[in-house]
Amino acid sequence: MDKADLVLHSGTIFGCRGSDSVAIANGWIAAHGRFDDLKPLVGPRTHLIRLAGRVLMPGFIDCHLHFMEAASAAAGVSVERCRTIDELLNQLRSAAAKTAPGNWLRAFGCDEALMHDRRGPTREELDRAVAKNPLRLRHQTLHASWLNSRALNLLGLENSEARVPGGATVIREPSGRLSGLVVGMEEWLTNKLPRVTAAELEARARNYSRELAASGITAFTDATVRNGPAEVGAFIRLVATGAISQQTSVMIGPGHIGAVDELRPAAEAAGVRLAGVKFMDVARWEMTRLVGAIGEALARGLDCAFHSTEVEELEAILKAIAAARERLSPEALENIICRIEHGGLIPPGYPARIRALGIWVASNPGFLYYRGAKYASEPGLVNYLYRARSLAELGIPMAAGSDAPVTPAKPLHAIAAAVCRLSAEGYELAATEKILTKDALALFTTSAALLSRLSAGEIRPGYLANLIVLPANPLALKPAELINLPVDLTIVGGRVVFERGRPVIAHSAGESLPFA
Repeated sequence: MDKADLVLHSGTIFGCRGSDSVAIANGWIAAHGRFDDLKPLVGPRTHLIRLAGRVLMPGFIDCHLHFMEAASAAAGVSVERCRTIDELLNQLRSAAAKTAPGNWLRAFGCDEALMHDRRGPTREELDRAVAKNPLRLRHQTLHASWLNSRALNLLGLENSEARVPGGATVIREPSGRLSGLVVGMEEWLTNKLPRVTAAELEARARNYSRELAASGITAFTDATVRNGPAEVGAFIRLVATGAISQQTSVMIGPGHIGAVDELRPAAEAAGVRLAGVKFMDVARWEMTRLVGAIGEALARGLDCAFHSTEVEELEAILKAIAAARERLSPEALENIICRIEHGGLIPPGYPARIRALGIWVASNPGFLYYRGAKYASEPGLVNYLYRARSLAELGIPMAAGSDAPVTPAKPLHAIAAAVCRLSAEGYELAATEKILTKDALALFTTSAALLSRLSAGEIRPGYLANLIVLPANPLALKPAELINLPVDLTIVGGRVVFERGRPVIAHSAGESLPFA
Protein backbone atom coordinates (compact mmCIF):
# COMPACT_ATOMS: atom_id res chain seq x y z
CA MET A 1 0.00 0.00 0.00
CA ASP A 2 1.40 3.43 -0.98
CA LYS A 3 2.10 5.69 1.95
CA ALA A 4 0.68 9.18 2.28
CA ASP A 5 2.85 12.28 1.96
CA LEU A 6 0.71 14.20 4.44
CA VAL A 7 -1.97 13.31 6.96
CA LEU A 8 -4.06 15.93 8.74
CA HIS A 9 -5.69 14.35 11.75
CA SER A 10 -7.81 14.83 14.85
CA GLY A 11 -10.13 17.51 13.58
CA THR A 12 -13.48 18.13 11.89
CA ILE A 13 -13.53 17.22 8.20
CA PHE A 14 -16.00 19.50 6.41
CA GLY A 15 -18.73 17.56 4.64
CA CYS A 16 -17.41 14.18 5.81
CA ARG A 17 -19.45 13.02 8.78
CA GLY A 18 -17.64 10.48 10.92
CA SER A 19 -14.18 11.43 9.61
CA ASP A 20 -11.53 13.24 11.62
CA SER A 21 -8.53 12.85 9.29
CA VAL A 22 -7.47 13.14 5.65
CA ALA A 23 -4.55 11.45 3.88
CA ILE A 24 -2.86 13.09 0.90
CA ALA A 25 -0.56 11.47 -1.69
CA ASN A 26 1.05 13.02 -4.75
CA GLY A 27 -1.06 16.13 -4.44
CA TRP A 28 -4.41 14.34 -4.34
CA ILE A 29 -6.74 13.29 -1.55
CA ALA A 30 -6.11 9.59 -0.98
CA ALA A 31 -8.62 8.92 1.79
CA HIS A 32 -10.56 10.38 4.69
CA GLY A 33 -11.85 8.64 7.80
CA ARG A 34 -10.95 8.01 11.41
CA PHE A 35 -7.28 8.50 12.20
CA ASP A 36 -6.96 4.95 13.50
CA ASP A 37 -8.21 3.65 10.15
CA LEU A 38 -5.74 5.80 8.19
CA LYS A 39 -2.67 4.81 10.20
CA PRO A 40 -1.69 2.10 7.67
CA LEU A 41 -1.09 5.00 5.22
CA VAL A 42 1.44 6.61 7.57
CA GLY A 43 5.04 5.81 6.73
CA PRO A 44 8.44 7.07 7.85
CA ARG A 45 8.29 10.00 5.39
CA THR A 46 4.68 10.97 6.04
CA HIS A 47 4.20 14.45 7.51
CA LEU A 48 1.60 14.65 10.26
CA ILE A 49 -0.35 17.80 11.09
CA ARG A 50 -2.57 17.67 14.14
CA LEU A 51 -5.74 19.67 13.62
CA ALA A 52 -6.57 19.69 17.34
CA GLY A 53 -10.29 20.04 16.71
CA ARG A 54 -9.99 22.63 13.95
CA VAL A 55 -11.94 22.39 10.69
CA LEU A 56 -10.41 21.11 7.47
CA MET A 57 -12.40 22.22 4.44
CA PRO A 58 -11.97 22.70 0.68
CA GLY A 59 -9.86 25.66 -0.33
CA PHE A 60 -11.53 28.68 -1.86
CA ILE A 61 -11.59 29.23 -5.61
CA ASP A 62 -11.76 32.84 -6.84
CA CYS A 63 -13.49 32.64 -10.23
CA HIS A 64 -12.74 36.21 -11.28
CA LEU A 65 -9.77 38.39 -10.37
CA HIS A 66 -7.01 40.33 -12.10
CA PHE A 67 -3.81 38.90 -10.70
CA MET A 68 -1.20 41.20 -12.25
CA GLU A 69 -3.24 44.32 -11.50
CA ALA A 70 -3.82 43.17 -7.93
CA ALA A 71 -0.16 42.30 -7.42
CA SER A 72 0.79 45.74 -8.73
CA ALA A 73 -1.74 47.46 -6.49
CA ALA A 74 -0.49 45.51 -3.48
CA ALA A 75 3.07 46.61 -4.25
CA GLY A 76 2.14 50.29 -4.60
CA VAL A 77 0.28 52.87 -2.56
CA SER A 78 -3.23 51.85 -1.57
CA VAL A 79 -5.81 54.55 -0.84
CA GLU A 80 -8.81 52.20 -0.76
CA ARG A 81 -9.69 53.07 2.83
CA CYS A 82 -9.59 56.83 2.32
CA ARG A 83 -13.05 58.34 2.53
CA THR A 84 -12.23 62.05 2.34
CA ILE A 85 -10.10 64.08 -0.06
CA ASP A 86 -7.91 65.24 2.85
CA GLU A 87 -7.18 61.64 3.88
CA LEU A 88 -6.37 60.77 0.28
CA LEU A 89 -4.01 63.70 -0.21
CA ASN A 90 -2.25 63.09 3.10
CA GLN A 91 -1.57 59.48 2.12
CA LEU A 92 -0.25 60.52 -1.28
CA ARG A 93 1.89 63.22 0.32
CA SER A 94 3.39 60.71 2.72
CA ALA A 95 4.15 58.25 -0.09
CA ALA A 96 5.73 60.96 -2.24
CA ALA A 97 8.06 61.90 0.62
CA LYS A 98 9.47 58.36 0.45
CA THR A 99 9.86 58.37 -3.34
CA ALA A 100 12.90 59.75 -5.16
CA PRO A 101 12.09 62.96 -7.07
CA GLY A 102 11.29 62.26 -10.72
CA ASN A 103 10.28 58.64 -10.16
CA TRP A 104 6.73 57.60 -10.95
CA LEU A 105 4.41 57.26 -7.97
CA ARG A 106 1.73 54.62 -8.52
CA ALA A 107 -1.35 54.58 -6.31
CA PHE A 108 -4.60 52.64 -6.43
CA GLY A 109 -8.08 52.57 -4.97
CA CYS A 110 -9.87 55.92 -5.26
CA ASP A 111 -13.57 55.93 -6.13
CA GLU A 112 -15.48 59.19 -5.97
CA ALA A 113 -18.74 57.28 -5.35
CA LEU A 114 -17.37 56.04 -2.02
CA MET A 115 -15.87 59.36 -0.91
CA HIS A 116 -17.74 61.48 1.60
CA ASP A 117 -16.90 64.46 -0.64
CA ARG A 118 -18.59 62.65 -3.55
CA ARG A 119 -15.77 63.63 -5.87
CA GLY A 120 -12.24 62.68 -6.82
CA PRO A 121 -9.16 64.86 -6.36
CA THR A 122 -8.57 67.88 -8.60
CA ARG A 123 -5.41 68.34 -10.62
CA GLU A 124 -4.33 71.22 -8.37
CA GLU A 125 -4.80 69.11 -5.25
CA LEU A 126 -2.70 66.32 -6.72
CA ASP A 127 0.00 68.79 -7.77
CA ARG A 128 0.25 70.16 -4.23
CA ALA A 129 0.35 66.70 -2.66
CA VAL A 130 2.81 65.22 -5.16
CA ALA A 131 4.94 68.05 -6.47
CA LYS A 132 8.17 66.29 -7.46
CA ASN A 133 6.91 63.03 -8.99
CA PRO A 134 4.68 62.08 -11.88
CA LEU A 135 1.59 60.45 -10.32
CA ARG A 136 -0.88 57.88 -11.57
CA LEU A 137 -3.77 57.29 -9.18
CA ARG A 138 -5.93 54.44 -10.49
CA HIS A 139 -9.66 54.33 -9.99
CA GLN A 140 -10.83 51.41 -7.88
CA THR A 141 -12.82 50.01 -10.82
CA LEU A 142 -9.65 49.89 -12.99
CA HIS A 143 -11.38 51.87 -15.74
CA ALA A 144 -9.88 55.33 -15.11
CA SER A 145 -6.89 57.18 -13.63
CA TRP A 146 -6.09 60.57 -12.15
CA LEU A 147 -2.81 62.17 -13.28
CA ASN A 148 -0.97 65.17 -11.86
CA SER A 149 0.63 67.82 -14.07
CA ARG A 150 4.04 66.13 -14.15
CA ALA A 151 2.42 62.94 -15.42
CA LEU A 152 0.30 64.75 -18.02
CA ASN A 153 3.37 66.53 -19.37
CA LEU A 154 5.53 63.40 -19.47
CA LEU A 155 2.80 61.52 -21.33
CA GLY A 156 2.38 64.35 -23.83
CA LEU A 157 -1.30 64.75 -23.10
CA GLU A 158 -0.99 68.55 -22.80
CA ASN A 159 0.18 68.66 -26.41
CA SER A 160 -2.56 69.91 -28.72
CA GLU A 161 -1.66 67.11 -31.14
CA ALA A 162 -1.84 64.37 -28.53
CA ARG A 163 -3.65 61.26 -29.76
CA VAL A 164 -5.52 59.04 -27.35
CA PRO A 165 -6.92 55.55 -28.01
CA GLY A 166 -10.38 55.13 -29.45
CA GLY A 167 -13.14 55.13 -26.86
CA ALA A 168 -11.00 57.01 -24.35
CA THR A 169 -12.14 60.22 -22.68
CA VAL A 170 -9.87 62.96 -21.38
CA ILE A 171 -11.91 65.00 -18.92
CA ARG A 172 -11.46 68.76 -19.11
CA GLU A 173 -12.25 71.62 -16.75
CA PRO A 174 -14.81 74.27 -17.83
CA SER A 175 -11.84 76.39 -18.99
CA GLY A 176 -10.75 73.63 -21.37
CA ARG A 177 -7.69 72.69 -19.30
CA LEU A 178 -7.11 68.99 -18.61
CA SER A 179 -8.59 68.02 -15.25
CA GLY A 180 -6.18 65.12 -14.77
CA LEU A 181 -8.93 62.46 -14.97
CA VAL A 182 -8.68 60.12 -17.97
CA VAL A 183 -11.16 57.31 -18.67
CA GLY A 184 -10.72 54.22 -20.83
CA MET A 185 -6.96 54.66 -21.26
CA GLU A 186 -5.68 52.11 -18.75
CA GLU A 187 -3.83 49.84 -21.15
CA TRP A 188 -2.38 52.85 -22.99
CA LEU A 189 -1.13 54.35 -19.72
CA THR A 190 0.37 51.08 -18.53
CA ASN A 191 2.32 50.76 -21.78
CA LYS A 192 3.62 54.32 -21.47
CA LEU A 193 4.91 54.00 -17.91
CA PRO A 194 8.33 52.46 -17.13
CA ARG A 195 8.21 48.69 -17.57
CA VAL A 196 8.38 46.43 -14.56
CA THR A 197 11.46 44.19 -14.57
CA ALA A 198 11.10 40.41 -14.59
CA ALA A 199 12.58 40.24 -11.09
CA GLU A 200 10.15 42.86 -9.78
CA LEU A 201 7.20 41.10 -11.42
CA GLU A 202 8.20 37.81 -9.80
CA ALA A 203 8.56 39.45 -6.39
CA ARG A 204 5.15 41.09 -6.71
CA ALA A 205 3.56 37.82 -7.81
CA ARG A 206 5.15 35.88 -4.96
CA ASN A 207 3.94 38.38 -2.37
CA TYR A 208 0.44 38.57 -3.76
CA SER A 209 0.15 34.80 -4.12
CA ARG A 210 0.98 34.51 -0.43
CA GLU A 211 -1.68 37.14 0.32
CA LEU A 212 -4.23 35.04 -1.57
CA ALA A 213 -3.12 31.95 0.34
CA ALA A 214 -3.57 33.80 3.63
CA SER A 215 -7.21 34.32 2.62
CA GLY A 216 -7.62 30.62 1.85
CA ILE A 217 -7.53 30.92 -1.95
CA THR A 218 -6.11 27.79 -3.56
CA ALA A 219 -7.12 28.45 -7.18
CA PHE A 220 -8.13 31.45 -9.27
CA THR A 221 -9.14 32.54 -12.73
CA ASP A 222 -7.54 35.66 -14.16
CA ALA A 223 -10.27 37.46 -16.14
CA THR A 224 -8.22 40.23 -17.74
CA VAL A 225 -9.49 41.04 -21.24
CA ARG A 226 -6.10 42.14 -22.59
CA ASN A 227 -4.48 38.76 -21.88
CA GLY A 228 -2.74 37.36 -24.94
CA PRO A 229 0.35 35.24 -25.72
CA ALA A 230 2.71 37.51 -23.76
CA GLU A 231 0.52 37.55 -20.66
CA VAL A 232 -0.11 33.79 -20.79
CA GLY A 233 3.65 33.33 -21.11
CA ALA A 234 4.19 35.45 -18.01
CA PHE A 235 1.75 33.31 -16.03
CA ILE A 236 3.51 30.15 -17.24
CA ARG A 237 6.86 31.48 -15.98
CA LEU A 238 5.45 32.61 -12.63
CA VAL A 239 3.78 29.26 -12.02
CA ALA A 240 6.91 27.39 -13.10
CA THR A 241 9.11 29.33 -10.66
CA GLY A 242 6.65 28.85 -7.82
CA ALA A 243 5.98 32.58 -7.55
CA ILE A 244 2.29 31.72 -7.94
CA SER A 245 1.35 28.82 -5.72
CA GLN A 246 -2.36 28.65 -6.60
CA GLN A 247 -3.84 26.56 -9.40
CA THR A 248 -4.08 29.12 -12.19
CA SER A 249 -6.58 29.62 -15.01
CA VAL A 250 -6.28 32.48 -17.49
CA MET A 251 -8.81 34.02 -19.85
CA ILE A 252 -7.68 35.61 -23.11
CA GLY A 253 -9.09 38.55 -25.03
CA PRO A 254 -11.17 38.03 -28.19
CA GLY A 255 -8.33 39.35 -30.33
CA HIS A 256 -6.28 36.26 -29.49
CA ILE A 257 -8.78 33.47 -30.25
CA GLY A 258 -6.67 32.45 -33.25
CA ALA A 259 -3.64 31.86 -31.01
CA VAL A 260 -5.37 29.30 -28.80
CA ASP A 261 -4.12 26.19 -30.60
CA GLU A 262 -0.55 27.40 -30.11
CA LEU A 263 -1.03 28.62 -26.53
CA ARG A 264 -2.97 25.72 -25.05
CA PRO A 265 -0.29 22.95 -25.14
CA ALA A 266 2.40 25.11 -23.53
CA ALA A 267 0.00 26.48 -20.92
CA GLU A 268 -1.45 23.15 -19.86
CA ALA A 269 1.99 21.50 -19.82
CA ALA A 270 2.94 24.13 -17.23
CA GLY A 271 -0.28 23.62 -15.23
CA VAL A 272 -1.93 26.82 -16.46
CA ARG A 273 -5.44 26.33 -17.82
CA LEU A 274 -6.86 28.52 -20.59
CA ALA A 275 -10.23 29.43 -19.11
CA GLY A 276 -11.83 30.79 -22.26
CA VAL A 277 -12.41 34.16 -23.88
CA LYS A 278 -13.27 37.37 -22.03
CA PHE A 279 -15.56 39.88 -23.78
CA MET A 280 -15.85 43.50 -22.61
CA ASP A 281 -17.99 46.50 -23.61
CA VAL A 282 -20.25 44.24 -25.68
CA ALA A 283 -22.96 46.93 -25.93
CA ARG A 284 -20.53 48.87 -28.15
CA TRP A 285 -19.79 45.96 -30.48
CA GLU A 286 -21.48 45.69 -33.85
CA MET A 287 -23.78 42.67 -33.34
CA THR A 288 -22.64 40.73 -36.41
CA ARG A 289 -19.00 41.05 -35.32
CA LEU A 290 -19.83 40.04 -31.75
CA VAL A 291 -21.81 36.98 -32.83
CA GLY A 292 -18.97 35.98 -35.15
CA ALA A 293 -16.34 36.24 -32.41
CA ILE A 294 -18.47 34.22 -29.98
CA GLY A 295 -19.14 31.62 -32.64
CA GLU A 296 -15.43 31.27 -33.40
CA ALA A 297 -14.61 30.85 -29.71
CA LEU A 298 -17.36 28.26 -29.20
CA ALA A 299 -16.30 26.37 -32.32
CA ARG A 300 -12.78 26.08 -30.86
CA GLY A 301 -14.20 24.62 -27.66
CA LEU A 302 -13.58 27.74 -25.61
CA ASP A 303 -15.78 28.94 -22.78
CA CYS A 304 -16.99 32.53 -23.18
CA ALA A 305 -17.15 35.09 -20.36
CA PHE A 306 -18.97 38.42 -20.66
CA HIS A 307 -18.51 41.50 -18.48
CA SER A 308 -21.98 42.68 -17.48
CA THR A 309 -22.79 45.46 -15.04
CA GLU A 310 -25.39 47.39 -17.07
CA VAL A 311 -28.67 46.27 -18.61
CA GLU A 312 -27.52 47.31 -22.11
CA GLU A 313 -24.59 44.90 -21.81
CA LEU A 314 -26.80 42.10 -20.53
CA GLU A 315 -29.25 42.53 -23.41
CA ALA A 316 -26.45 42.44 -26.00
CA ILE A 317 -24.91 39.36 -24.34
CA LEU A 318 -28.10 37.32 -24.37
CA LYS A 319 -28.92 38.21 -27.97
CA ALA A 320 -25.39 37.45 -29.16
CA ILE A 321 -25.11 34.10 -27.34
CA ALA A 322 -28.46 32.95 -28.71
CA ALA A 323 -27.48 33.92 -32.25
CA ALA A 324 -24.00 32.34 -32.03
CA ARG A 325 -25.39 29.05 -30.75
CA GLU A 326 -27.80 28.81 -33.65
CA ARG A 327 -24.79 28.53 -35.97
CA LEU A 328 -23.34 25.47 -34.21
CA SER A 329 -24.51 21.89 -33.73
CA PRO A 330 -25.53 20.59 -30.29
CA GLU A 331 -22.47 18.33 -30.38
CA ALA A 332 -20.14 21.32 -30.86
CA LEU A 333 -21.71 23.10 -27.89
CA GLU A 334 -21.51 20.15 -25.53
CA ASN A 335 -19.59 20.94 -22.32
CA ILE A 336 -18.98 24.58 -23.32
CA ILE A 337 -19.86 27.20 -20.73
CA CYS A 338 -21.04 30.75 -21.31
CA ARG A 339 -20.76 32.87 -18.19
CA ILE A 340 -21.85 36.34 -17.15
CA GLU A 341 -19.18 38.11 -15.12
CA HIS A 342 -20.43 40.22 -12.20
CA GLY A 343 -24.12 40.21 -13.09
CA GLY A 344 -24.12 43.58 -11.42
CA LEU A 345 -27.60 44.49 -12.65
CA ILE A 346 -30.14 41.81 -13.61
CA PRO A 347 -33.64 43.38 -13.87
CA PRO A 348 -36.93 41.43 -13.95
CA GLY A 349 -37.40 39.27 -17.02
CA TYR A 350 -33.71 38.61 -17.54
CA PRO A 351 -33.22 35.71 -15.10
CA ALA A 352 -35.61 33.52 -17.12
CA ARG A 353 -33.69 34.29 -20.32
CA ILE A 354 -30.37 33.51 -18.59
CA ARG A 355 -31.74 30.18 -17.39
CA ALA A 356 -33.15 29.30 -20.82
CA LEU A 357 -29.69 29.73 -22.36
CA GLY A 358 -27.98 27.71 -19.61
CA ILE A 359 -25.65 30.58 -18.71
CA TRP A 360 -23.62 30.70 -15.51
CA VAL A 361 -23.41 33.84 -13.38
CA ALA A 362 -20.01 34.52 -11.79
CA SER A 363 -21.10 37.05 -9.18
CA ASN A 364 -19.25 39.33 -6.76
CA PRO A 365 -21.05 39.31 -3.40
CA GLY A 366 -18.08 41.08 -1.85
CA PHE A 367 -19.15 44.20 -3.74
CA LEU A 368 -22.10 44.44 -1.36
CA TYR A 369 -19.74 44.69 1.60
CA TYR A 370 -17.01 46.89 0.12
CA ARG A 371 -19.06 49.06 -2.26
CA GLY A 372 -22.48 48.94 -0.64
CA ALA A 373 -22.46 52.63 0.30
CA LYS A 374 -22.59 53.47 -3.39
CA TYR A 375 -25.46 51.07 -4.07
CA ALA A 376 -27.47 52.33 -1.10
CA SER A 377 -27.79 55.67 -2.90
CA GLU A 378 -29.58 53.93 -5.79
CA PRO A 379 -32.68 52.44 -4.07
CA GLY A 380 -34.50 51.82 -7.34
CA LEU A 381 -31.80 49.37 -8.45
CA VAL A 382 -30.82 47.70 -5.17
CA ASN A 383 -33.19 44.74 -5.55
CA TYR A 384 -31.53 43.75 -8.83
CA LEU A 385 -27.87 44.20 -7.85
CA TYR A 386 -25.72 41.09 -7.40
CA ARG A 387 -28.75 38.87 -7.05
CA ALA A 388 -28.34 35.48 -5.42
CA ARG A 389 -31.38 33.78 -3.95
CA SER A 390 -33.74 34.63 -6.81
CA LEU A 391 -31.24 33.29 -9.37
CA ALA A 392 -30.59 30.12 -7.38
CA GLU A 393 -34.32 29.45 -7.04
CA LEU A 394 -34.60 29.52 -10.83
CA GLY A 395 -31.80 26.97 -11.11
CA ILE A 396 -29.24 29.34 -12.61
CA PRO A 397 -25.75 27.97 -11.84
CA MET A 398 -23.66 30.43 -9.86
CA ALA A 399 -20.12 30.84 -8.58
CA ALA A 400 -18.23 33.86 -7.27
CA GLY A 401 -15.07 35.89 -7.50
CA SER A 402 -13.59 38.98 -5.91
CA ASP A 403 -12.67 41.01 -9.02
CA ALA A 404 -9.49 41.90 -7.10
CA PRO A 405 -8.08 44.48 -6.89
CA VAL A 406 -11.49 46.17 -7.27
CA THR A 407 -12.37 44.53 -3.96
CA PRO A 408 -9.96 42.56 -1.76
CA ALA A 409 -9.67 38.85 -2.49
CA LYS A 410 -11.17 37.77 0.83
CA PRO A 411 -13.75 35.01 0.24
CA LEU A 412 -14.93 34.91 3.85
CA HIS A 413 -15.92 38.59 3.60
CA ALA A 414 -17.83 37.89 0.39
CA ILE A 415 -19.48 34.80 1.87
CA ALA A 416 -20.63 36.83 4.89
CA ALA A 417 -22.00 39.52 2.57
CA ALA A 418 -23.98 36.96 0.57
CA VAL A 419 -25.54 35.73 3.81
CA CYS A 420 -26.44 39.07 5.42
CA ARG A 421 -26.44 41.52 2.44
CA LEU A 422 -24.83 44.20 4.62
CA SER A 423 -22.26 46.77 3.55
CA ALA A 424 -19.27 47.65 5.72
CA GLU A 425 -21.18 50.79 6.72
CA GLY A 426 -24.23 48.78 7.78
CA TYR A 427 -26.54 49.35 4.80
CA GLU A 428 -28.84 46.39 4.14
CA LEU A 429 -29.14 45.71 0.41
CA ALA A 430 -32.07 43.59 -0.84
CA ALA A 431 -32.61 41.30 2.14
CA THR A 432 -34.77 39.02 -0.03
CA GLU A 433 -31.60 37.97 -1.88
CA LYS A 434 -29.91 36.53 1.23
CA ILE A 435 -28.71 32.95 0.96
CA LEU A 436 -27.69 30.34 3.53
CA THR A 437 -24.08 30.04 4.64
CA LYS A 438 -23.72 26.60 3.04
CA ASP A 439 -24.86 28.01 -0.30
CA ALA A 440 -22.57 31.03 0.03
CA LEU A 441 -19.63 28.71 0.74
CA ALA A 442 -20.48 26.71 -2.38
CA LEU A 443 -20.00 29.85 -4.50
CA PHE A 444 -16.28 29.64 -3.67
CA THR A 445 -15.94 25.83 -3.41
CA THR A 446 -18.13 23.22 -5.09
CA SER A 447 -19.78 25.50 -7.66
CA ALA A 448 -16.57 27.40 -8.27
CA ALA A 449 -14.77 24.12 -8.97
CA LEU A 450 -17.40 23.13 -11.54
CA LEU A 451 -17.11 26.48 -13.31
CA SER A 452 -13.30 26.31 -13.16
CA ARG A 453 -13.30 22.68 -14.36
CA LEU A 454 -11.25 21.54 -11.38
CA SER A 455 -11.55 18.27 -9.49
CA ALA A 456 -11.66 20.25 -6.28
CA GLY A 457 -14.11 22.01 -4.01
CA GLU A 458 -14.92 18.88 -2.00
CA ILE A 459 -13.03 16.54 0.31
CA ARG A 460 -13.20 13.18 -1.40
CA PRO A 461 -10.68 10.63 -2.69
CA GLY A 462 -9.37 11.42 -6.15
CA TYR A 463 -9.85 15.17 -5.74
CA LEU A 464 -7.06 17.72 -5.62
CA ALA A 465 -5.67 18.30 -2.14
CA ASN A 466 -6.53 22.00 -2.18
CA LEU A 467 -7.53 22.53 1.44
CA ILE A 468 -7.66 25.07 4.23
CA VAL A 469 -7.78 24.83 8.00
CA LEU A 470 -10.10 27.14 9.95
CA PRO A 471 -10.29 27.51 13.74
CA ALA A 472 -14.09 27.15 13.70
CA ASN A 473 -16.83 25.68 11.52
CA PRO A 474 -18.14 28.49 9.26
CA LEU A 475 -21.60 26.90 9.24
CA ALA A 476 -21.89 27.63 12.96
CA LEU A 477 -20.86 31.28 12.74
CA LYS A 478 -22.73 34.54 12.26
CA PRO A 479 -21.74 36.80 9.32
CA ALA A 480 -19.78 39.18 11.57
CA GLU A 481 -17.83 36.20 12.92
CA LEU A 482 -17.13 34.92 9.41
CA ILE A 483 -15.57 38.24 8.45
CA ASN A 484 -13.14 37.96 11.36
CA LEU A 485 -12.39 34.25 10.94
CA PRO A 486 -8.69 33.72 10.16
CA VAL A 487 -7.26 31.02 7.92
CA ASP A 488 -4.77 28.91 9.86
CA LEU A 489 -3.37 26.82 7.03
CA THR A 490 -3.61 26.69 3.24
CA ILE A 491 -2.64 23.63 1.20
CA VAL A 492 -2.39 23.58 -2.61
CA GLY A 493 -1.79 20.29 -4.35
CA GLY A 494 -0.83 18.67 -1.07
CA ARG A 495 1.77 21.33 -0.26
CA VAL A 496 1.44 23.75 2.62
CA VAL A 497 1.78 27.23 1.11
CA PHE A 498 0.65 29.27 4.11
CA GLU A 499 0.56 28.77 7.85
CA ARG A 500 -0.60 31.59 10.07
CA GLY A 501 2.17 32.81 12.34
CA ARG A 502 4.66 30.13 11.34
CA PRO A 503 6.78 29.07 8.34
CA VAL A 504 5.73 26.25 6.06
CA ILE A 505 6.32 22.98 7.87
CA ALA A 506 5.22 20.31 5.45
CA HIS A 507 4.84 19.51 1.82
CA SER A 508 4.12 16.54 -0.36
CA ALA A 509 5.96 15.38 -3.44
CA GLY A 510 6.36 18.23 -5.89
CA GLU A 511 4.55 17.02 -8.97
CA SER A 512 2.91 19.16 -11.62
CA LEU A 513 -0.83 18.65 -11.24
CA PRO A 514 -3.00 18.17 -14.34
CA PHE A 515 -6.38 19.79 -14.68
CA ALA A 516 -9.47 17.62 -14.74
